[in-house]
Amino acid sequence: MEPIGPTWHMHAVRGRRWRLTGLWLSPAVAVACVAVPAVATARPAGAPATCRHQSSFDFERSPGDLVVGPFVLAGARRYTTAETVRRFDGNKYPAIVLAGHRVVVELVRAEASTTSLLYADDNRTRPSGRRTFADGHRVVEYRSCSPKRAGSSYGGREATFWSGFILASTPRCVHLRVWIDDARTPRHARVPLGRRCG
Repeated sequence: MEPIGPTWHMHAVRGRRWRLTGLWLSPAVAVACVAVPAVATARPAGAPATCRHQSSFDFERSPGDLVVGPFVLAGARRYTTAETVRRFDGNKYPAIVLAGHRVVVELVRAEASTTSLLYADDNRTRPSGRRTFADGHRVVEYRSCSPKRAGSSYGGREATFWSGFILASTPRCVHLRVWIDDARTPRHARVPLGRRCG
C-alpha cells in the first residue's frame, strides 16, 4: 500500500463527525509495546497541547492504536516503513486523551537529536509548510477538555483529539515515557517508526 502524503485537512461528514485525510498507515502490523510503570522519576515539563486547539473526530477502537491508559496514538502500533519516514520526515498519528485527563509524553533523551513530537499549541502559530524534527518538542503535555467541551470521542467515550506528527530524521523504534494524570512514575511505550521494535 502506497503511504499517503501529509495533510492537515479535515472534511465534515455529518454534524460534528469528521473524516481525517492523510494518515500514513502501512498494512503490516507492528510489535509496538506498552510496559508496566517504571521506577519513580521526575515528571518533565512539557509544551502544552490544550483544549483550545483540539480537532474533532469520532474514533472507533482499532487494534492498530497504541493505548496507554486514557492516552491513544491512533495507528501507532502499525509499522511505518523506512521509506515513508525518509520521504515524509516521520508519520502522522492523531493523539487522543479521554475527557478530564492530563497526560505528559516524553521522548527519551537519547532520541531527542533525531525525533520530536509535533502536537503543541505553538505549532498552530507557525506558517504552513513541511516540518522537520527541529520544529517539534521532546516533551508535550496534553490537557484534555472537560466532557462538556470535548469535541471528539474514542470508542464511544468523550475525548480530546489533536492532529499531529512524530517527526524523525532517521528511521527508528521510538521510545516514549507516558505520565498519566498525577502518577509519580511513567509508563513506557514504543512506536515502530521505520524500524521494528524487537
